[in-house]
Amino acid sequence: MHANAHALSGALDHDHEAYVEDNFLAFVVSIGRLTPSMMRVVLKLDGGERLLGSGHPDEWVRLAVPADEATPVVLPVLKENGRWEMPEGSDYAPNRPYTVRRWNAESSEMVLDMVVHEGGVAAGWAIKAKVGDVVGICNPEGRFWLPKGSRWLLMLTDITGLPAVGRVLEELPDGFPAVVHVEIPSDADRQEIGEMIETVADVEVSWHACHGLRPERPGYTELPRIAREITTLPEGPGYIYIAGEAKAAAECRKHFRDALGFDKRCIDAVGYWIEGQARV
Repeated sequence: MHANAHALSGALDHDHEAYVEDNFLAFVVSIGRLTPSMMRVVLKLDGGERLLGSGHPDEWVRLAVPADEATPVVLPVLKENGRWEMPEGSDYAPNRPYTVRRWNAESSEMVLDMVVHEGGVAAGWAIKAKVGDVVGICNPEGRFWLPKGSRWLLMLTDITGLPAVGRVLEELPDGFPAVVHVEIPSDADRQEIGEMIETVADVEVSWHACHGLRPERPGYTELPRIAREITTLPEGPGYIYIAGEAKAAAECRKHFRDALGFDKRCIDAVGYWIEGQARV
């Protein structure tokens, strides 16, 4: 399901096919701490041969987790009226969106890298999860799409966008120039190129260890400040991908559009979460 490198750099202005809903039960194959702020969960999908990839390397799925230890995840079913509905007497499982870090169509195994934080529904599940636990997954959707003719990529994300950064960089063509800025809670959360991220692209990564609550400032993120410190862009046509807190991502987009005069049609700003709200 991975978009190949040629597709990423080739004729990328095409009409996407309509999203096809489908739902799967998935079993935890392995789970462990990747860095202090991130867990890696590997899931095996039941019926995974049906999964339709989005073709976008930042694609995400909704991960449905048990509401409590006594309530298993129940999937919606496709009714004769063409709608997906929960079986009578069953409740929706709490669910949250997560980036597909890797998908292996042959083994039907999916890798999700999950930021763990206090009070998170899915994060709370991940901290206690064990091999064999059952969750729900749907067909993925995505957004990242290099415009045709792009000569460079700039990615600016907080730690929630780091799984997308990893997959995008691993799927870029050989030698493609990419400048990446990632805001993380601590230096221990770095995912170094060549160690945790394998890429043949020409990549320059800057890590900013300032994500999270700090006594000296309000809020969790300094992404807009990091954006404002970017005062020049590479020559020629390119693509800017921003992911993080919704208002912060919009502010970053405004900087590149207004202060640097970059074509707004070649900027994607994705709100992965909203300050003060659950990420639903």
